[in-house]
Amino acid sequence: MRKVLLSCVVFACLLCLRAGAQTPLGLPYNLQQSTTTSLPSTSEYYLEVDTTYFDIGQLTDSDLTGFNTYRIYVATSNPLDQVSAVYGNIYEPTELVSTGQIFQSSPLGEVTPNGIIPATWSSFPSNEFDSFITIGIDGPASDANGEGDINIIESTANPWTEGFEPESGEFGTGIVMNDITGGSWFVLPNFNNGTAGENQRVLVAQITTNGTLSGNLHIQLFLNGDNINGTVYLNLPMPIFDCLDPNACNWNPDSSDPSGQCTYPEEGLDCDGFCLFDADDDGICDADEVLGCTDPEASNYDLDATNDDGTCNVFGCTDSSASNYNPTATHENGTCVHTCTGIAGCVYPDAENYSPEANCDNGTCTFDCGSPDNCMFDQDGNGLIGSYDLVYFLTLFGMPCSP
Repeated sequence: MRKVLLSCVVFACLLCLRAGAQTPLGLPYNLQQSTTTSLPSTSEYYLEVDTTYFDIGQLTDSDLTGFNTYRIYVATSNPLDQVSAVYGNIYEPTELVSTGQIFQSSPLGEVTPNGIIPATWSSFPSNEFDSFITIGIDGPASDANGEGDINIIESTANPWTEGFEPESGEFGTGIVMNDITGGSWFVLPNFNNGTAGENQRVLVAQITTNGTLSGNLHIQLFLNGDNINGTVYLNLPMPIFDCLDPNACNWNPDSSDPSGQCTYPEEGLDCDGFCLFDADDDGICDADEVLGCTDPEASNYDLDATNDDGTCNVFGCTDSSASNYNPTATHENGTCVHTCTGIAGCVYPDAENYSPEANCDNGTCTFDCGSPDNCMFDQDGNGLIGSYDLVYFLTLFGMPCSP
């Protein structure tokens, strides 16, 4: 991680390189105001936030599902205005924090855009979404373009970069500069990084987070690029860039920036993911219900069915007086077993071995068909219609006939 750590005294010299200018860091509060010009209208200088990527998703080297990438700009009133530094101290605290996590790519990536390397994105695609602080550039400074490196100052009591970019690619929490010594990131005025240009705005940070950004930035700015007589110090609040649509799940009536992304529920669901219409209150929306047999013991069990439609076919003993009565059975299969408490025997009068003394059948009845050709119900071919033949018939009872 590349940093430039300077003492406040050295920073006072490097920050502006201008005669008579006061540094915003390490000096008494009453000396931190510009003595060369009046502050501009705050309506002409403000922070803008662009959402450059929304819900980035799963990458080969990082899971950025739910993460958005934001770019924060200082908007100016003149193309020649020049942003020199972002600073903060105990009297003029600066804070840029998120309600969620701030993504830092690893192993590439730095506090400044020096760690943004497009040539590596095929192997490390998350590097494109690295969070960094800057002034006017979104990659390493180019000498050919008249750009200068981003310099950093922080005190040992408040090393603010560690909260913004922890080691080993851990998530950051944000930037807080509020101690007596103060901190800053800045570029020297002989470089053109901070010049607003025709778009009249200067990039000061890229943040990738799954939360909402808030805070404020103290800015040192040279009006019309004049670092001798045009220095001003601005306290610019972060815009609230939540959703402006009252029909969205994340509507924020206090939002001040229309670039906020809105989220909406899936069709048929509310913002909490619950069904709008669920008549049986089973957690499955009415439009998604599937009718069919839901009994796993049924022959026509439907694995996809969510609501039983009464069509289940369950074969078993349907005689409630039997010892193996199955209350869930819908079709008799002839397997009923009756415990005999009296005289067991054949109780069917038409049977050859009918026993008038018997009061409970023991399944031994036999029936004479007359000849084998007439025994259409003799399933075992013994010339008699016996209990086996009856049981076999009952197992087929209720089944559809073959065409």
